[in-house]
Amino acid sequence: MKKTLLAALVALLSTAILSCGGKYDDVDRTLSDYADAMEDYVSRMDKADNADAVVKAMNDYTRKMKSLAPRLKEMNEKFPELASGKDFPKELEKISKRMEDLSQKVQTTMMKTMKFMMDPDVQKAMTDQAHAMAQVSQ
Repeated sequence: MKKTLLAALVALLSTAILSCGGKYDDVDRTLSDYADAMEDYVSRMDKADNADAVVKAMNDYTRKMKSLAPRLKEMNEKFPELASGKDFPKELEKISKRMEDLSQKVQTTMMKTMKFMMDPDVQKAMTDQAHAMAQVSQ
C-alpha cells in the first residue's frame, strides 16, 4: 500500500513539475505561431503569379497578424527586455534565429508585390497589412 501511494505521489509530483514549463514557454509558442504565419506567407507569395494570389496571401497573413496581436502585446508587456530583439535568453535562441531568418525572407518577398503595385486590391491589402503590423508593434 505504501509503495503504491508513494508511486502515485511521485507520478503526481512529476506531472505537476513537468506541466509548469519554463519561464518563456508562452513566448516560444507565440513566436512559433508568428513564424509559422510568416513561413506560410513567404511560401504563398513565392508562388503568387497574379494580383489575386498576392492579395489572398497578404490578406491571410494580415488576418493571422491581427489574431496574434493580443498575444504579442501581452508578451512584450510581460517581457519588455525581449522587445529589442537582441540578447534573447538561451531558451529562445532557436526561435530567435528562425524569426531572424524569416524576417529577411519576408523583406525579399515584399518585392514580389512591386510588379502588382498598381492593382487597387493589392494597394488595399498592403494598407491593411501595414495597419495590422502597426498593431503588433504597439
